[in-house]
Amino acid sequence: MAAGARETQEIVGARMRELRKAKGMTLQQLAGETGLSVGYLSQLEREQAVPSIRSLNTISRALGVNISWFFPDPDREASPEATVIVRASRRSALRFESGIRDELLCPTLGGNLEMLLCTFEPGASSGEPYAHDGEEAGYVSEGQLELRIEDETYLLNAGDSFHFDCNRPHGYANPTGQRTIVVWSVTPPHY
Repeated sequence: MAAGARETQEIVGARMRELRKAKGMTLQQLAGETGLSVGYLSQLEREQAVPSIRSLNTISRALGVNISWFFPDPDREASPEATVIVRASRRSALRFESGIRDELLCPTLGGNLEMLLCTFEPGASSGEPYAHDGEEAGYVSEGQLELRIEDETYLLNAGDSFHFDCNRPHGYANPTGQRTIVVWSVTPPHY
């Protein structure tokens, strides 16, 4: 985990509340659109809860934005380097209640590829399998990753890599008591 990377809960609540109000939605209306409770949404807005990956995806769809909208901008300088390079101390990061932390390794999400540094705490999981358009590939740099694609489960160790079509229901987890780190690429950008 890079020093200086910003965490989700520092900004998700404020951005969520700002966008919800700009769209003229009440918490009750957002709850109706997302299937999430008013209490949980209120906790997120007040920075008293950390979102799950699934709930942040659901909220972003209901508010009409891409999930990348929630990635904090690390106050990047306007320089030629900022369009090409992401310094380790300046990464945007999202931390989820599931124990997964994603750091954005791309300077923008405007291209055809997204690259993340994903840290899975012991037992962290993406939850129920889900599908979306695109492809995913990754390299396990530390620990073990359990990758579920449809009815198959694969256990990857440090040094192993993967690639699959995201239209197939998939999920992932860290089945161990140690941290797992994966360099993950997604096309088109999912966040």
